Amino acid sequence: MIIEFTARHFKAPKQLREYAEKEMNRLTRYFDRITQGQIILAHENNSYTVEINVSVPNDKLNVKESSDNITKSIDRAVNTMVTRVKKHKDKLKRY
Repeated sequence: MIIEFTARHFKAPKQLREYAEKEMNRLTRYFDRITQGQIILAHENNSYTVEINVSVPNDKLNVKESSDNITKSIDRAVNTMVTRVKKHKDKLKRY
């Protein structure tokens, strides 16, 4: 999986980038046909927003989460994306 990382309105430390990419790689446990992932971190008004976009065959999945802690936002977004990836995989199995 190719992962693109973007930080808006702040400079993300290397540890944060590595943490986000490590969490993003968890998705491949549930669905190995993910081709591309995009992580967008934004900081506005003491709130951190994490947006994750994932490309799977014939579809794109999107998640957006916000909180006052960046790692909490990353964890919530990845957990929500895991749920969406599982649903997508189940849809493919049904047809």
